[in-house]
Amino acid sequence: MAKEHSVSFKARDHFLQGIYYQQEGRYSEALVEFYQALHYDSTSATIYSAIAENYINLGEFETAELMLKKARQLAPDNPDVLQMSAEVALRLGKDDQAIQFFERLLKVNPFDNEAREMLILLYQKKGDDLAVARHTKILIDLYGKNKDLLYRLTQIYLRNKNFKQAVKTVKSILQLDSTDARAYYFLGLTQEQKLNTDSAAFYYKKAVRFEPKFAQPLDRLSFILRTKKDWPEIIKLYQYVLSRDSSSVSARVLIAEAYFYLNKYDSARVYLQPLLKRPKMPPGVYELAGRIELEEKNYPLAEQYFKKAIQIDSDNRLAWLLLAFTYSDMGQTARADSTYRQLLNRFPKDATFWAFYGNFLQEKGQYQKSIAALKKVLELDPNNEAALSGLAIVYENLKMFAQCDSIYEIALQRLPDNPLILNNFSYSLAERDKALERALQMAKKAVELEPNNAAYLDTYGWVLYKLGKYEQAAKFIKQSIELRGNSAVVIEHLGDVYKAMGDLQNALFYWQKASELDPKNENLKQKIKENQ
Repeated sequence: MAKEHSVSFKARDHFLQGIYYQQEGRYSEALVEFYQALHYDSTSATIYSAIAENYINLGEFETAELMLKKARQLAPDNPDVLQMSAEVALRLGKDDQAIQFFERLLKVNPFDNEAREMLILLYQKKGDDLAVARHTKILIDLYGKNKDLLYRLTQIYLRNKNFKQAVKTVKSILQLDSTDARAYYFLGLTQEQKLNTDSAAFYYKKAVRFEPKFAQPLDRLSFILRTKKDWPEIIKLYQYVLSRDSSSVSARVLIAEAYFYLNKYDSARVYLQPLLKRPKMPPGVYELAGRIELEEKNYPLAEQYFKKAIQIDSDNRLAWLLLAFTYSDMGQTARADSTYRQLLNRFPKDATFWAFYGNFLQEKGQYQKSIAALKKVLELDPNNEAALSGLAIVYENLKMFAQCDSIYEIALQRLPDNPLILNNFSYSLAERDKALERALQMAKKAVELEPNNAAYLDTYGWVLYKLGKYEQAAKFIKQSIELRGNSAVVIEHLGDVYKAMGDLQNALFYWQKASELDPKNENLKQKIKENQ
């Protein structure tokens, strides 16, 4: 027995000396002592783990891993050994092994919060939401409901489209704090992902009421309202935000934009003007100001604002495009053309800009240049409806009807259910009194696809007129006028229908009305003169 005690004491002495060296940062000397201790006691998990710890301090993780394996064999449930094993596995990039060690550690000591949070991070790294949720629930069971933990669960449920559990968890948050804006935001997200946009908007509004500066619910609510074109509600929402934060630039811009879409330009200006006086405003402020002035035909001011937006951001696509529109509306063809070219030099691969340029050239009667631009669009985007339709119209203006029909046929092969292509091809055939039955079917399909489109209703009525179906023609052309009563062409069409029906009084009434809208139409004036 005396010999056994002697061996134990020698192991202890070397171990304590090793601890001393370790605390002094003398890791190599500590290892010598620990190995000496191991010589006298090879069954101690503590000595093996001490050796491993010093190898870790020396950056020799593979050797530490071997020592820890031996320590685990001797003491499989030792929390210090398991903790160190997990750390070494992490250092060696063996995340799956680290997860196993942390799981074993937490079975021994479920209250080791650092180990559990590290384990959760590893599961998050792997994208294992179920494991993250499991350990988060354990934390809630151990320590009670906590908003941060409940939020973590909510986000997991939302990612996995488990809306029932997400709602349940958020309601637990609201039991803790009924004014928690973030909780209402999450309720809104669950409803929006279920496509219940009205319910989503309700919860987003509650979130904003409790926290007017909370950007995420504001953005989502704004998106829903903009999609619905509910401009009055947007005004109401952001006026509330502005009442709580008078410095909010975005609130002023969004209110002004809503008034713009309601054609209340003076009201829009009221909200924009204070921003226009400030330095360093975002380009969107000047874009919107320019759009207002463009609609009001205040071209010099619109030009000034669009140039300011470009000055702030020379790659501002919308500002360049709107500046080109401004010059075009002013009748300054050369400046508009130059602006389009500058835009296309900056964005040569943008099919939309080439399409706008092609249509601009077509409107100015520069048909060959328009053809080149629209063909460029189709190189970039073969299914671009604006280019396909525009190119066909250019060929029609040039009386190149074979090419016109060929483009329409190609367009219908690519976009068989496109109402614009169907309508335009139908109208083109009707104007030439060609293939009227086919034109009727295409016009009918366009109206079925967009029953409230005034242009499509007029085309359908016009084809019916060409086929001698005057009562039906009058019905659809009247519907078109109800939707868009200021089109001289459509009103003239109705006059033509009445003439064909033998009602010259109504025919003259509508022709005269059309002439007032389009006083430069000499053919219409001649028609009126001949029938008076």
